[in-house]
Amino acid sequence: MKVTVFSQVSIDGKLTFGSGYSSKELFQLFTEEDMQYIHKFRGEVNGIMVGKNTILTDNPFLTNRFEQAKNPVRIIPTRTLDIPLESNIFADDERTIIVTTENGWDERKNELIRQKGKEVIVCGHDLVDFDKLFEILETKYGIHHLMVEGGGLLNWYVFDQNLVNEIILMQLPIIIGGTANISLVDGQGYNQLSYTKRFEVADIQLKSNYTLMRYIRSEGALHDNKKLS
Repeated sequence: MKVTVFSQVSIDGKLTFGSGYSSKELFQLFTEEDMQYIHKFRGEVNGIMVGKNTILTDNPFLTNRFEQAKNPVRIIPTRTLDIPLESNIFADDERTIIVTTENGWDERKNELIRQKGKEVIVCGHDLVDFDKLFEILETKYGIHHLMVEGGGLLNWYVFDQNLVNEIILMQLPIIIGGTANISLVDGQGYNQLSYTKRFEVADIQLKSNYTLMRYIRSEGALHDNKKLS
């Protein structure tokens, strides 16, 4: 499965103005044409993944607003099933998969989610096992291209497990700063160069109000990281 991390970031790599803040504030700096680009990409993938915190702060629909009948399957990984049932992802008939863990399983919440017409799968004991999950999504659900619009923690998990093939960044010419503000990748991080995840620059385009940057995972870097695993 091809996995693309797709994000809107500041020059210093920040996604929001802090924990609990919506990333939608950055979207005010994009034009209608820019928004069409984001949604058009959603129409080109089979699945779209965000974390629970994105559901709580942004309450997105995760649909393709500019092309009918081209909505990706929505996948929400969470250690527990404590996602508000009033969230927009439960408000329509689009296919949605909530992924949880064995420790986070709750039969009552599972039934409430299923009553909304959505699916629940268990993958992992304490944490979601993304390696196994991505295999299930491809073989059982036919998802061959996944768009990850995660926050810093979700992005960390998929990068750390060497699951990302491509990065697309819409970098806005602003500085946000702040050590507590959410970055493109948070999580544990690395303290040795040999463990970092390396990508190659594939394309850079200067737009009127942002820079579009695309990176791809090199086969050599993937091989090196597998040896370190």
